Amino acid sequence: MSLKSNSGVCRTLRQLRWVLYPRRCPFCDRVLGTVSPCPDCCAELDALRRKPTMRLSAGLHYLGRLEGAAAPYRYAGCVRRGVLRAKYQAAPWAADELGAEMARLLFGSEAKMGAFGPEVQPVPGLALSYDCIVPVPASSRARGYNVPERMARPIARAVGVPLEPKALVRIHAARRQEGLSLDERLANVAGAFAVPDPEQVEGKRVLLVDDVITTGATAAACAQALLAAGAQSIFAVALATVEFDARPQPSAQIHENSEEEN
Repeated sequence: MSLKSNSGVCRTLRQLRWVLYPRRCPFCDRVLGTVSPCPDCCAELDALRRKPTMRLSAGLHYLGRLEGAAAPYRYAGCVRRGVLRAKYQAAPWAADELGAEMARLLFGSEAKMGAFGPEVQPVPGLALSYDCIVPVPASSRARGYNVPERMARPIARAVGVPLEPKALVRIHAARRQEGLSLDERLANVAGAFAVPDPEQVEGKRVLLVDDVITTGATAAACAQALLAAGAQSIFAVALATVEFDARPQPSAQIHENSEEEN
């Protein structure tokens, strides 16, 4: 088959794919096709952007031994709905799209529209800052996929370092974090994570990926396990964070009015 005819077949298959499984907006579920960004969500997403800095403040979040953490959005409105869609509506494609959004906003990656959605492009020089990417383990196997892992895939392509989805595991189930105080959250996830094969992270600068950072308790517990296994440093990123006017009091209950579990 000639190159010309082969490209024609690929184009036909791509068009058929768009008809049968049209690309949708992860935030509002509108059919987008090759349109990007979603015209219905642009204004709200801009309003939810964390500016001028995306870094989380150690004065407002518990970062433990994390080198730092960042998130481009506040966890509200269409961003919250997008995360919940990825987590609870059997929509791994939404997690993929949200990961591409993280790669764009946090790392400056451009995305070219491919046959199955946006294809994140590598950003030269980023691999000098990290050695591997580790997603926060799923809290349950019932979903069939891990949202942070799906989000981490496009980030790994943008940064240009290996994704290590099994480097960190959850060794015991924790209670839901919703409604717990900061102290209770820290105790809830203490010792919940482990590194089965320390050689995967030993001496490495790890980029930890999660969907939402609330108080920072889960990310800090993951960092503790990774550092205990010999990792050099841990920096955490998430799509969104819950913003507080002041750091929560250790014993005060925290209600995000959400279903997330961080």
